[in-house]
Amino acid sequence: MKRIFILAYFLLCLVLACKHQMVAPGTSTTEVPVSNSSDSVCFNSNILPLYVSYCGSSGCHDAATAREDVVLTDYFDIMKGIRANNPGGSKYYSVLSRSMPPSGHPKMTSIQTATILKWINQGATNTVCSSTNCDTTQTTYTNGISAIFSTYCIGCHGIASGSGNVVLSDYNSAKTAGTTLKANFLNAIHYTSTNTAMNMPPVGQLSNCQVTQITKWINNGCPQ
Repeated sequence: MKRIFILAYFLLCLVLACKHQMVAPGTSTTEVPVSNSSDSVCFNSNILPLYVSYCGSSGCHDAATAREDVVLTDYFDIMKGIRANNPGGSKYYSVLSRSMPPSGHPKMTSIQTATILKWINQGATNTVCSSTNCDTTQTTYTNGISAIFSTYCIGCHGIASGSGNVVLSDYNSAKTAGTTLKANFLNAIHYTSTNTAMNMPPVGQLSNCQVTQITKWINNGCPQ
């Protein structure tokens, strides 16, 4: 009897020692500190801005227009056309290399579509990064600023005449916007515009670091 009791106690200790925290399947939001998961693609900062900028602008696939009954401005609606770990079965990914955005509108770069592909292959989760790799000293157009514009702005401000006649896809056009529309530009990225519809980007305010980068760029005369 004593031997059976000792064996049972040993097995109990073994089970408790091997117990892991269980994660409920289908959990949609996961906090992913970038410092611990540098290879992870974050939905909120890497994927959502691309779909909103290039596809979910006013008149296309925003909530108000919902062209062809498609909305691409939030995780729930984007996932209607995405299959986790199955890029071939993800309509809202495969269409990017064919017909969307339509002719006459800025297209995502190969790097941007590759980021979406990577996100899908990582499980297409609604990840929210606790931090981002951002350097407030990167304040020239070619070193820091153009990358922000490419992700968050060029879908609407990529070709002439651009939304609000603002084009940010090349240095000269971006400098013109940053100098002639300086006050409006700064209010937009700081989310202090009296007309809230002018706050940019529409997906939500940039990180403090990104706002600082653009603010320094504008205040320093928009260096290339």
